[in-house]
Amino acid sequence: MHTTPARILAMVVAAVLFATGLTVVGQTGPAEAAAKYCTGVEANSSVTAAKAIEVKQRSTIAADIYLCKKSGDRYVRDSGPFKARLGYNGTTSSKREGDGKTPKGVFWMRDGFGTSANPGLGKPWTKVTRDHVWVDGDATKAEGYNTMQRKSEGYTGESLYQPKPYKYAQVIGYNETRTPGKGSAIFLHANTESMKTAGCVSMYESSLVKAMKWEGATKTQILIH
Repeated sequence: MHTTPARILAMVVAAVLFATGLTVVGQTGPAEAAAKYCTGVEANSSVTAAKAIEVKQRSTIAADIYLCKKSGDRYVRDSGPFKARLGYNGTTSSKREGDGKTPKGVFWMRDGFGTSANPGLGKPWTKVTRDHVWVDGDATKAEGYNTMQRKSEGYTGESLYQPKPYKYAQVIGYNETRTPGKGSAIFLHANTESMKTAGCVSMYESSLVKAMKWEGATKTQILIH
């Protein structure tokens, strides 16, 4: 069969396009590769846990949450982004009681609680009643500042019996030295009716349940930045 120059050129072009297609399919571009990793978590040396919840602020009161798992020397995005809400006055590195701000930093995720049964978090869970409060305000350390207590035992504070935001909730280990005035009652919980928090991080209930099940019993940190 006689092959014309035009036919030869067409065959060469087709071969180049086919090879290029194989290269694209077999490789991951820089942007795609970067999207797989929690670079914010990796940039913070305080994060050492096997799992980390990255809360990435995108406006004064809104954030994206990524669930990150350590794989070798990298933190891989297991899931996300999930939409989240922050304190009604934004975030701060110098949290104070009553400022309406979510503290920035790295903290350990602690026990869970809620008005309903544990949805799958593999950590201790308290099913709260109308008797449960979180001691806040101007309370002293001796008066139980920044701890869960009971009104029937003489304590006062924020009621934890709030079926909407605290149907499911988990304590963020902020101010664990319980320094009075430095801020208290910082939780990861379900969104409120107003979509506002006084300093916590909130998520849609379905997203929160997914995060709790993902966390399981693994020691987990949260990075808010």
